[in-house]
Amino acid sequence: MGSRSTLLDGRCTISRCLPLSLYCARRTRSLKNDHGLTHVAKRFNSDMPPSTVSSRHFYQNETLLDFAARSSRPVSLRQLAFFGMKLTNEKIIQSANFVRQELPTRMAHRIHDMQSLPYSIVRNNHISYVYELYYHSFNTIRRFPVIKTVEDNDRFCDVLRELLAHHTAVIPHLVMGVIECSDLIDPEKMDNFMESMLRSRISRRVVTEQHIALTDAFLKDPNFKPTEQVGQVFFQCSAADVVRQCDTLARSITQSSREGIPIPELVFEGDVNTKFACVASHLRYMVGEILRNTFEASAERYQAMGDPPAPVLVTIIDAPQHVTFRFSDRAGGIPPEIIPYLWSFAKGPRSMIRHHNFKQVPVLEAIVEELETSVAVSMGQRKRISSLTSLTTRSPTLRLGMGLPMCKIYAEFWGGKIAVKSIEGFGCDVFLHISKLGNESRFVQMNNI
Repeated sequence: MGSRSTLLDGRCTISRCLPLSLYCARRTRSLKNDHGLTHVAKRFNSDMPPSTVSSRHFYQNETLLDFAARSSRPVSLRQLAFFGMKLTNEKIIQSANFVRQELPTRMAHRIHDMQSLPYSIVRNNHISYVYELYYHSFNTIRRFPVIKTVEDNDRFCDVLRELLAHHTAVIPHLVMGVIECSDLIDPEKMDNFMESMLRSRISRRVVTEQHIALTDAFLKDPNFKPTEQVGQVFFQCSAADVVRQCDTLARSITQSSREGIPIPELVFEGDVNTKFACVASHLRYMVGEILRNTFEASAERYQAMGDPPAPVLVTIIDAPQHVTFRFSDRAGGIPPEIIPYLWSFAKGPRSMIRHHNFKQVPVLEAIVEELETSVAVSMGQRKRISSLTSLTTRSPTLRLGMGLPMCKIYAEFWGGKIAVKSIEGFGCDVFLHISKLGNESRFVQMNNI
């Protein structure tokens, strides 16, 4: 094969790879290589490349190819919200079977994307770790029997919680693998691969966590009628309150490592009473990352120049289609050598520092997972796993260089966007646009499989 492949077109650069369509026509048998939770958990503690990453495993798996050829069933944020307004046994079971059918399809597409990378990249320890984790989850969920009772769903939710716990280390391994392999493939293609993996991950976690949240609410009170939130969706999320919550957290974290350094105060203007429907944990993550960057830059500028920090101006605009946040600081702006790589996962002048910091993330219980990741399976105690919080609670000295790229993915996932305007030596304006539920966001289908 002489032509070079692209990432997502179903081809690889190694000699024994063929396009997916050709393999679908030629496949003869499936590879029986299945893994239980205990086996995979042991391998996850190993530094050795996963045993499932082999060319034979890649291209002779009929089951995986069958799932990868399927399309996902789209679901919108509006549907998620209104589905849970009145819960019944039948609706909980319907939701469970939707998740049971959707997750293997969506994971099969991502596994195929990894197969479509050059084989030398997938053999990277970090990428192969993610591959085996995805393959194990794919097998686990697709084999779960049809859910017919609430008790079946209870067991299914236990499986989902355990898989969510395993997946808390996905992002650090992906980023370390991308950095290590950045010279083996075009950086733009690697960033596209990373964005595709993360967008899909958001959609899967939203669907999964919404189902778990609805199940928990139903088990607690079958007659529960939500007024402020359904699962993860908040109907009346206060824009200013979210900023204040993130300010408190980001401020305390910054001060914990910079004792005695003044942190700028926030000054609000605009439509400060704005309330809108959104997945609040995602909004808190984005706002938290923006404020962390601002406070860190302000502290560094104070240490270098000694001038008291100017307040950060927070403007909130309630437009018909979007809610817009603008954060204006006077923290000195972004170094010009960083700006070309502001949205990149793969490249940049500080990539080796980021790689070193990411090595500490698994030790910190996958701190890159965002705002409520607390898993207690040890004493049989259930605790809800939310995919967004420990990123915002990591140490300020642990710079990962992925805050803005992740914010971009989250904003675009919900039909919004983020933009940064920097004036070197002065400061930055960060604009965050979030679509409202019932406007553009009702068309944002979570089929980013």
